[in-house]
Amino acid sequence: MNAWTSRGIAAPALAGAVGLVAWLGAGGPLRAGAPATDPDRTAEGRPLPTIVVTAQRLADEQLRTQVERALHDHPTLMSDHLDVSIKDGVVTLTGMVFDEWDMRMARRAAKRIPGVKRVVNDMEIEQGGE
Repeated sequence: MNAWTSRGIAAPALAGAVGLVAWLGAGGPLRAGAPATDPDRTAEGRPLPTIVVTAQRLADEQLRTQVERALHDHPTLMSDHLDVSIKDGVVTLTGMVFDEWDMRMARRAAKRIPGVKRVVNDMEIEQGGE
């Protein structure tokens, strides 16, 4: 008497069940003779959207939030017209400032944030009047 018969399962029935599971695992009647489908595609054949969140991307988002807060909290800087973008710790400041002083203050405020590797100045000085 083996372990299967002691549990009330006959060996031929078990072999048939194992064969059925193997057949179903291989695709069963739905895939018999059909080309393999790509799991990354929808039924219409379009690729599925993938969302990849990496640690670097999360760190960049945290840095962006900190830089924006530092610019906003600066006592003399009007940061309403500045945009911040970050990639791999490199901050790019874009937008309009009133003078060279504001440009320097914005760069300094961004550089002081831990984790910022470099600040790229893409700001423009607004020329007065209309």
